[in-house]
Amino acid sequence: MSNEPHPRIHWPPGWGPDCCDSFVSHRRRLTASPAVVFAQLTAVPTWPKWQRGVERTDVTGEIAVGSRFVVVATPHRLDGIVGEIVWPSRFGWAAVSGELSFYQSWLMLEWPGGGTEVTFQEAARGPAALLRNPGRSELTRHWVDALTATAQDM
Repeated sequence: MSNEPHPRIHWPPGWGPDCCDSFVSHRRRLTASPAVVFAQLTAVPTWPKWQRGVERTDVTGEIAVGSRFVVVATPHRLDGIVGEIVWPSRFGWAAVSGELSFYQSWLMLEWPGGGTEVTFQEAARGPAALLRNPGRSELTRHWVDALTATAQDM
């Protein structure tokens, strides 16, 4: 894990490591192609099936920039909005609740020789964001670890 912002991650105005209470970064190499990883990650209605702690998602319509959805992960009810979606390499979304607000940014790059290098970075604000090390890092690491069963840590 590196706590440095990836130079190819796009941060919306007012977000990013320099604007938040906590910042986490994870990287992993997966044997799946960027298209497969991207499809799993952007299928928001399936998150409860593979994401520990996500109890429910409420999504209407296609996922696109500006799409809104709800994620219930007790104790949080997060109002989400897609900030960036570029097939098959980028997905970013913001979430807001009373105790926690964050922007998650995902970068999926084709790995030389096959597979995908996944970079996950999250900038968070609020009392729940202050669970810094190892709390916030551990919680967010699971997002990356749960992506596929055919993964190889970097």
